[in-house]
Amino acid sequence: MATTPVTRKTSKQGRPMYRLIYPCIGAFMALTSTAQASSLCPGANTEAQMLECMQQSLKKSDRQLNELYQALVARFKAQGSAPGQPTQDLALKKAQRAWIAFRDASCEFETYESVGGSGFATIHTHCLLKQTQARVQYLKRVTGMP
Repeated sequence: MATTPVTRKTSKQGRPMYRLIYPCIGAFMALTSTAQASSLCPGANTEAQMLECMQQSLKKSDRQLNELYQALVARFKAQGSAPGQPTQDLALKKAQRAWIAFRDASCEFETYESVGGSGFATIHTHCLLKQTQARVQYLKRVTGMP
């Protein structure tokens, strides 16, 4: 059986198209993240003010996540478990450790194109903030916590 050779799309200069598209995607993601960040901090006029606002929002969300996590651990420990089975808090701890690793790796990937740029810290902090807020909502939803 003959196989058809795979051809790659190239630009007029002969470069693979992905070398042109990936930087554009990265720039778009950075601009989108910055625009979202500015909507969270409407009074911030400088990069330093934006970063400070994002850091404060992240601290608040981290506190909220930690309070929710501690409440869930206490609730699951109090509920006990089936004979011979670990309590649900151990599963939550395992999931939380995995989520932290995922969050960090995901934000590293998402903000890669802005590394070394003047807005990197703000863009990276915004990514961590989005992920943390989403985790709070997820834990509330799956556990029925208010």
